[in-house]
Amino acid sequence: MGSPIITTEPELPLAERLAQFVPEQGSFEYQHDGAGKTHNWHKHSLNETLFVLQGGMEVFWFQDGAVRRQSCGVGTRIALPAETVHGSTAGPAGCTYIIAPENGVTAKTTFLPMEEHPKE
Repeated sequence: MGSPIITTEPELPLAERLAQFVPEQGSFEYQHDGAGKTHNWHKHSLNETLFVLQGGMEVFWFQDGAVRRQSCGVGTRIALPAETVHGSTAGPAGCTYIIAPENGVTAKTTFLPMEEHPKE
């Protein structure tokens, strides 16, 4: 298990940006979360890349025994290694983003029971 790699990229026309995420075979997800929507602690079976198109989110993950957090706005790419325990909360304007699983294959998502949520 690793930790996310979070980078900010220059703006591109939408068609060019989407083309970056289209796999040779398979699909990616176009997601919108309303203001304050939280995806609680979970992990995925595959590497995933998220890219923020509008609004923003706070991403949180568990690394080296501690909870880490980072705000991510428009133009932020988040590379999540498989099995990274993480979650996110949409900002006040909500968040629209792409979720691109490795090789365009749908990842298995496992949500952690409340008793297994990392403590801050």
